Amino acid sequence: MQVKQQALPRPLRSRIRRAIARGMRSLLVPLIVALPPLFWVIDATRRASRTTLGRDQGIFQYVAWAIGRGAVDYRDVRDVNGPLTHLVHMVLLGLGGADEHCFRILDLAMTGLTFAVAGACVPGLRSRRPPSALERAAWACAGWVVLSGQYLLYDYWHTAQRESFCDWFLLPSLALQLVALAPGSGGDTDLARRGRFALSAMAGALSVVPWFGKPTYVLFTVVQLLAIAVGAPARAAGSAPGGARGLSSPARAPFVAFAVGGALGAASQLVFLLAHGDVLAYVRIQLTDVPAMYRFIWPRAMADLLSDPWRANQVVLALVGALVLLALMALGEMPPRAIAVALAPVCAVAHVVVQAKGFPYHFHPVTASSHLQWLVLVAWATERARVAQRRLAAVRILPVVAATILALRVATDMEESPYIRATWLLWGAATPAARSTRAYFGHFAEPDFFPFELREAADYLRAHTKPDDRVQTYGMDPYVLFLAGRESGTPYIYAYDLNADAALAGGTGGHPDAAQAKTIRAMRDAHEEDMMGRMEASPPAAFVFIDGSPLLTRADAWDDFEEHCPRSAPWVRDRYREAAQFGHDHVWLRADLAENEPALPQKRAPFDTDSAE
Repeated sequence: MQVKQQALPRPLRSRIRRAIARGMRSLLVPLIVALPPLFWVIDATRRASRTTLGRDQGIFQYVAWAIGRGAVDYRDVRDVNGPLTHLVHMVLLGLGGADEHCFRILDLAMTGLTFAVAGACVPGLRSRRPPSALERAAWACAGWVVLSGQYLLYDYWHTAQRESFCDWFLLPSLALQLVALAPGSGGDTDLARRGRFALSAMAGALSVVPWFGKPTYVLFTVVQLLAIAVGAPARAAGSAPGGARGLSSPARAPFVAFAVGGALGAASQLVFLLAHGDVLAYVRIQLTDVPAMYRFIWPRAMADLLSDPWRANQVVLALVGALVLLALMALGEMPPRAIAVALAPVCAVAHVVVQAKGFPYHFHPVTASSHLQWLVLVAWATERARVAQRRLAAVRILPVVAATILALRVATDMEESPYIRATWLLWGAATPAARSTRAYFGHFAEPDFFPFELREAADYLRAHTKPDDRVQTYGMDPYVLFLAGRESGTPYIYAYDLNADAALAGGTGGHPDAAQAKTIRAMRDAHEEDMMGRMEASPPAAFVFIDGSPLLTRADAWDDFEEHCPRSAPWVRDRYREAAQFGHDHVWLRADLAENEPALPQKRAPFDTDSAE
């Protein structure tokens, strides 16, 4: 006998239909944002993973590797950058990042994950009910597409940079704060209060960590504290975890949570610094050496920076986005807790101006926070347009239009991606063998960067020195030491510590006066004195002079060394002999190691009268 299937009750069917329709509406806009550019973003990501590392990534690969072998940061390896960058590279090396392809995959994966987290947090600005997990997942996909789209407009030299690592923490911090300060999120149960406290603490920790990459990231923390001041919802007494009073009162609970998280974030960096670095040396470099010397290397005035159309466009977009969000807040349309997102691009522009260099990678927080604003605007418009009145139904079209414009912008921008344009990456970099050839590295050569020659020099050093031998470089590419598996003979891995001409020359952003120039020369002299003492105590097995390096006065690295290190150059000439040359890279071996090597034409001695004929 057949059992007659009973139909669902009409009210239940109606509720199911409404739930499905509501779900479709919540997914429609983020999918419109994500789908049109998706193919090009995925393809560019795949191609970007096949690129080599540039100069800066190579520098930090060496620094992290040396620290991992027991070198003391800032004492045995002199660097002006914060410990966060060194820590990131150490972690990536531990995960297999010594291989460049793996390093790129790890960077793109972590960067994409943080973009997705940021996207997942943008819904809920105007919604009466908390966004569903499915809705957050859809916005996470949109966030990954939009934010990856802007990231993949930077070439191999300007990705996996200090600012992009700092954005791993900044963007999730800004986004999580939107959720933590949402009124009524999770209700007012003890569990919900603890959840908000945890989210605020996470936002605080993630906000403070970038200080240890670039101190200018403190600007973003300031606006996040402002967001708490103007955007934290008023709650009933006892809303702090456990119903605590006093400092954990309802008005102060978000501040307390943010401060607790910030302290934990700072502690994570200080523990790393204490374990692997010289704290006093780090403080001295940051507070004394940077303002006295390094700020005068290539400084650029704001008018100079904004003379470039690309840089000017990013600043304009950042300021316009900030004004739009602030205007919506002033009109009561955008919740005040979004003020940190509104002001983040302004802080990012200040971050560029204060550094006064204007390198493209300095703009990572500018472009990333601007694109986060666009996501916030589209998500807000989606929720704002949810109206029940039939006469206002046309308003529902507006978020579709906004999403289409954003998708079109990202998709068309991908035409300018250096990875989409580099079609040779599809076949010329598809295998490890292809990525080890001269032709492959030839695509990445710059006027002052020669990646294949670095590898040739590294191979020679591995063959002619022992693993525990030390090698001194003169140039700007200690990556050759990482590739060779040899530690630096002294802490001085940058030529500008021994040749102060760039600092003495200054730039459009400022010049040292007579007293400052005297200080710079004294610092340079102290560096050479320290280097000379270390080399006399333990002579390196080899020197590598890299012609054409930036911040050298002369194109010939030995000539530059001879001119700017008058005490060290005769000592090196007497004890070392040029044994090999690989294009711009000259390898000088210690005399005892060079006995069986074929002789190369020697550099002329200064003021050699015999050669004057």
